[in-house]
Amino acid sequence: MKPKQAKETMIHVLRGGNTPLLIGGTGLGKSAVVSQMAYELADGRTVRVDKVDPNKNEFGFIDFRLSLYESVDLGGLCYIEEGKQLRAFLGNLPIKGEGILFLDEYGQAHPSLQAVAGQLIYERRIGEYTMPEGWQIVCASNRASDRAGSNKLPSHVIGRCSLIEFEHDFDNWLEWAIDNDVHPHVMGYLQFQPHALNIFDPKVITPQPSPRSWVRLSDTLKTKPSSNMIQRMAECDVGEIQSIEFNNFVKTFTKLPNIESILKGDDVEAVSDMGLCYATTIALSETVSNANESIKFDYFDNALNYVSQYSSPEYKIFFVRMTTKRNPELMETSTYAQFKVENQDVEF
Repeated sequence: MKPKQAKETMIHVLRGGNTPLLIGGTGLGKSAVVSQMAYELADGRTVRVDKVDPNKNEFGFIDFRLSLYESVDLGGLCYIEEGKQLRAFLGNLPIKGEGILFLDEYGQAHPSLQAVAGQLIYERRIGEYTMPEGWQIVCASNRASDRAGSNKLPSHVIGRCSLIEFEHDFDNWLEWAIDNDVHPHVMGYLQFQPHALNIFDPKVITPQPSPRSWVRLSDTLKTKPSSNMIQRMAECDVGEIQSIEFNNFVKTFTKLPNIESILKGDDVEAVSDMGLCYATTIALSETVSNANESIKFDYFDNALNYVSQYSSPEYKIFFVRMTTKRNPELMETSTYAQFKVENQDVEF
């Protein structure tokens, strides 16, 4: 399923009193989708990460990476008291309130820990511990075929969970990227080459492009490295081939038309090269977003008129999505209203 479909399915599975288990490749954003779902389920309450006892105005979210722990970290340490065997828990399981316990990297956990987690999923208890009614469990795992250190999932886990096959989707990722301030150069390049979002070969052990690795590169680019270092830095996250292609795309920013003239409404010939179209669109969006309030609305109008001359409507849609996300006040303009009318079939 695509991320949006997976999230909607998870919500309904949880409402039905069952446990969803996301299955998908490495770096596709499974954890991010679960985290996003937690904020939706919070319904206005404050999401408190790793808080085991949220109050009525809070919603807990515990991200438990099973591959990093041993069975005693979840199942407690056994001890004897007055002839009875009890368990000393580590205080990392919810004790009251409402929230999501996210058991991530399930397939990478040791079988002994998988067994403990399986009991928690099926019985909602471990020894003397019982999970509060307001808490629900969500699981995620890579496939064994992804060579990410995952083992084959135990049959009892498959039988106790609703399995959701998770796959990447460029449109869903782009929407997330705009919401989460991913670097414009990364978004622009992937609009230009959407196939490059995720290229996975289990036999390759060098860096490969994935939604996660592109976001890492975005974080690096925000530190404003020198232009002669961009390709080397990109290679650290997305591999040699994509680092070369990405660096070539970034170089197109040196060939931009006169952005100031476009924003002033002057008659500037529209560029036609696809990469340059995306680079110009990004430059226009960045300049509009950083403009003073007194000229921002005119800039938005003139920039949209310019990108509307391109051969494909995807450029103006990309421009409007990026710019209005950073400047919601632009959605109150007649320019935006007219754009919405002309693009009624596009979801924003």
